[in-house]
Amino acid sequence: MRYLQAKWAAHLPYRQATELLREVPPLDKGISFGSTRRRILAIGRALDAQIERDIVSGPKAVSGEQIRESTTVGCVSVDSAWLSFSSSPKSRKAARDLAELKSPWAQKLTRDRYVNIVAGRATLADRTPRLYAYVHKLVPSAPARLDQFLFASGVARDERVTVISDDAGEFGKAVDGSQLARGRILDWFHIAMKFKAARNSVLGSQTMEPDERIAVETEIDHAKWLVWHGKGRQSVFRIKALDATLLADEGYENSTLYWNLRRLYFYIENNAGTLVNYGMRYHKGLPISSSIAESAVNLVVSHRMAKKQQMRWTDEGAHCLAQVRVAVLNKEFSVKKLAGLTKTSIAVNSPNARRAA
Repeated sequence: MRYLQAKWAAHLPYRQATELLREVPPLDKGISFGSTRRRILAIGRALDAQIERDIVSGPKAVSGEQIRESTTVGCVSVDSAWLSFSSSPKSRKAARDLAELKSPWAQKLTRDRYVNIVAGRATLADRTPRLYAYVHKLVPSAPARLDQFLFASGVARDERVTVISDDAGEFGKAVDGSQLARGRILDWFHIAMKFKAARNSVLGSQTMEPDERIAVETEIDHAKWLVWHGKGRQSVFRIKALDATLLADEGYENSTLYWNLRRLYFYIENNAGTLVNYGMRYHKGLPISSSIAESAVNLVVSHRMAKKQQMRWTDEGAHCLAQVRVAVLNKEFSVKKLAGLTKTSIAVNSPNARRAA
C-alpha cells in the first residue's frame, strides 16, 4: 500500500492519487489526502538522507595526470524552475505587518516567495538518461550533490564530465566546487535566444531604412557566428562597434534594439570563460545545448508540480516530492527499495543511534 501510494503520488496530484487508491478494494479505507502527502514527505526525507549518507561515505575523486573523460556519462545538463511558494498563515501575517511598517525586510520576504528547484539530466552511453533534482535552498552542498549524482551514474574516480547550463550563478558555483566536473559550457540555446531578440528588434524598428536594417541584421548574424566558432571576444567587439555606430541615429537610445544589443554583449562578456567552439563540438557529435535539462525540468516539475497551474509549494514539500519523483522516473523506486529506506530510517532514528551520535 505504501509503495502504490508513493508511486501514484509521484505522478499525480495528491488528491487525485488518493481518489484512485480508494478505488482499489484492499486500500479503500484509511487513505486520505493528508496521509498521501505525509507519505511523500517521509519517503522524500528518507531518500534525501540516503543521498547525504552516500556523500559522506562515497568515493572521492582523484587528481593527477591520468584524468580522462568519462566513458559512461556523455554530459550533464542542468536547468532550474521557479514554483509559487506556499507560506504559512503565520509568515503571511508577518509579511503584512512588515509591509505596514515599510520595513526593508518586507522586500526580502516578497523575493523569497518562490521555490527554486534545480533539475539535471545525465546522458548515459549504455542506458536511458538519468535525472536528479533538488530545491537549491535545502541542499547543504550543491557541488557534493552533483558529485554524488555523477558517481551514482557510473562516473569513475579518475573521470571527469562536462556540464552544460545557462548563466545562473548557482550552477557556476556547483561546477566550480565539483570534483568530477571538467568545466561548465554556456548553453548555446540561451545564446541563440539573445541574438534572436536583438535581430527581432531590428525587424520591429520604425526608424531604419530597409538598407540599414539589412546591414544591421547582417552584422548581428556575423557576431553570432563568431560566438559559434568560439570567438567571443571578437563578437563583443563587433556588437559594441555596431552599438556605437547606431548611437548616431535619433531615438536609438530609447529603442528596444539599444537595450537588446547591450544585454547581448554584457551576457557574452560575463560568460566569456564558459564559451567554447560550438561548431567544432557540434560536428564531433558532442552536446552544445541544455535542452535535455529543460526536458528534465518538464518531467520533474511541470508534469507533476503543475507549474502552469500555479500550484503552491513549501521548500520541503517540493524537495521531498522531487526526490520521490526522480527515483520513480529513474526506475530506482521499488517495494524492496522502500523497505530498505524504512529499515534504515528506523535504525538511524533509534535511541541507541541518537545516543551514539
